Amino acid sequence: MATDPHKIGIALMLLAAVSCQGTKDSPSAPAETGQARLTTVMEMNKGEAVLNSHAGDELSSVLQPMYNWFRTIPHPYLTIGVPEVSEEQKTAIYPRIKKMADGRYIMFWHSGQYGSRIWCMTSSDFKAWSNPVLLYEPYTVDITNAAGKKVQDTRRFVNPDAAVLPDGDILMVCSYRAAGNYGDGIDCGLSFRRSTNNGKTWTQPRELPLGANWEPYLLVLPDGKIHCYYTDAIPQTRNSGTSVIVSEDGGVTWSAKKRVCRQYKYDYRTQDPSKLQYSGQKIYTDQMPCFRILNDGKTLVGWLEARLENPIPTDCSLDTYKSHCEMSLVYHDGFEWEDLGEESAGPERRSTNIMSNGSAGYISTFPSGEVVLSCNKSNLFHMRLGNATATRFYGNSNWDDSSNWLVPFPGKGYWGCTETLGTNILAAAMHSAADGMQMGLFYLNQRLDAVHMTIDTDGDTSEWTSDKAFFIGSKEGEELLIRAACDERNLYLAIDRLDEDITAGSTVTLLLAKDGTKSVTSIKLAADGLAAASQNGISAVVKASVSDNREAGYTGEIAVPLSLLDAAAGDALRLFAILEEGNVRSVFSFANGSEIQTWQKIRL
Repeated sequence: MATDPHKIGIALMLLAAVSCQGTKDSPSAPAETGQARLTTVMEMNKGEAVLNSHAGDELSSVLQPMYNWFRTIPHPYLTIGVPEVSEEQKTAIYPRIKKMADGRYIMFWHSGQYGSRIWCMTSSDFKAWSNPVLLYEPYTVDITNAAGKKVQDTRRFVNPDAAVLPDGDILMVCSYRAAGNYGDGIDCGLSFRRSTNNGKTWTQPRELPLGANWEPYLLVLPDGKIHCYYTDAIPQTRNSGTSVIVSEDGGVTWSAKKRVCRQYKYDYRTQDPSKLQYSGQKIYTDQMPCFRILNDGKTLVGWLEARLENPIPTDCSLDTYKSHCEMSLVYHDGFEWEDLGEESAGPERRSTNIMSNGSAGYISTFPSGEVVLSCNKSNLFHMRLGNATATRFYGNSNWDDSSNWLVPFPGKGYWGCTETLGTNILAAAMHSAADGMQMGLFYLNQRLDAVHMTIDTDGDTSEWTSDKAFFIGSKEGEELLIRAACDERNLYLAIDRLDEDITAGSTVTLLLAKDGTKSVTSIKLAADGLAAASQNGISAVVKASVSDNREAGYTGEIAVPLSLLDAAAGDALRLFAILEEGNVRSVFSFANGSEIQTWQKIRL
């Protein structure tokens, strides 16, 4: 993230102290007139994922915003053609992003807080998006209401989700309800559509009446079965909880529901004669389910919100109290669920209501082991990384401490999502009430294992075989990749800086320290070579470069004798980096220049 002077102050002080020594005793080769090839971030991490490759080091990983892939798409564009006079219905809400079988991306959303229409759009690069395609729109239905009278109502659609199936089909689901009679659970259920051609066309809707519900979520199991979790609601009593239905034929048919996840709140109390039938009924919560399979291949972990009342109402039939949401983690061994029935809570293994005033949870997993939790707090989108078992998370134990969370989007809204795209990239989105749909990509910076090779430090990085790198992006558009290699004598670092406007202030500062020590080696590169180094013996060469897309920048290669770092094969180093352009400085997320344990890891 960018520009906290307290985090980078130590780096600048070190460089000021050593700049004369570095330029005098460690002269750099002059920049060559020929251009080298600039490697860009989307070329990284193309190899096969190694499951839990970073187990044990997950909490030193961080999510780095890829600002060149940030977008806010305006509400009017996403809801074009909505005829309602209500401005609320012209707001795009509840995004869900998936990577399709052909490598492109698809996003779904609905309009209005309580829904009405559902759209999707696609992109090949997460920058340019297709025109929205309307998948559902409201229509009039004839129903029999709770009084037994035949009336007309409007069927609305809300809360889309989707899954890419093993055969490449996209199965999408949403909730439907008769708007005027939802409170009685009449004409409510789930609706499914399928695309067999990566979102170009869709089958006709197939509806499954299940009663009042919200927020369906699809999860594909390793054997191809599909779980559809959803908030199973009883609006008359403010009861919720999570149920699941299962398909064994790719979403064509579905099992009966099971109530599988909920916590007890209170027994229903009433002084209202019309509500006496509910008195004494147990009331539960746990809603808006999102479940993932952990990398052990057998554990389901869920991140759900609970709607809680404070104070507990003396008469549950009266709307005279306030409620708030809190977040819970739940764990389940295996993929078969026991039905909780109508009088039980579960599952037993859970961390209940650990984050106050959190809502709209989502969870994603990386192949390397990191688990990503996200939710809405104070109407801002929050993300936090955890370990491979989802039992330990970045930072301290206080879930409400904002320093534990990455808050990437400025706009206030609700209902966000995340989705891992390959091994090291995460997509995220959340609506901004004022502006539109905020969306972006994030790079997973994680421990680098230095490739064992000897580098001829000539400034041309084309000989580097590794596609693993650290990444920093600036809000101004500059990007930095750092790769690591070593032999028996030296640590080598490859620098690829994308920068369309190279100036004298287009510098890269690196601080290195052996893990567990306080001795710091500092290096500063400019477009014309090595600008400063804290010790003799460090060499670097820089070349002007251009990417395959004709984007400009420079590449550099650095050799640091391992003896200067007091390091050898098997040791771990820590790296702090500053991408600087004039007065704009960007560093690793959560990194502090004066706290070595917050720097990124390199394993020799």
